[in-house]
Amino acid sequence: MTLESSNAISAYNSALNRLKETPGNSGSGQVNANDFTQMVKNFAESAVEVGKKSEVQSAAAAAGKADLNSVVVAVTEAELTLNTVVAVRDKVLEAYREILRMPI
Repeated sequence: MTLESSNAISAYNSALNRLKETPGNSGSGQVNANDFTQMVKNFAESAVEVGKKSEVQSAAAAAGKADLNSVVVAVTEAELTLNTVVAVRDKVLEAYREILRMPI
């Protein structure tokens, strides 16, 4: 649990720092919608890359060409990434449902 929390905190801080470094977001308090879209796109692409890396390591282990430790690390990273993606998806769906419940 501590490892997952520290990974989530570091990912949040990293995303926040990237958002601050983006031109046009230097303390004005306004965030461009394209920046958020790009952040989500980058997150999805990195999640896919982690999954691919895990698959490559697993295939190499099946062929007897990979170190067991590197396989375990790759699979654990993929599992944490999948858990994060599912948590983000759940929060997005929860927010969408909350918007639907708002009176007009």
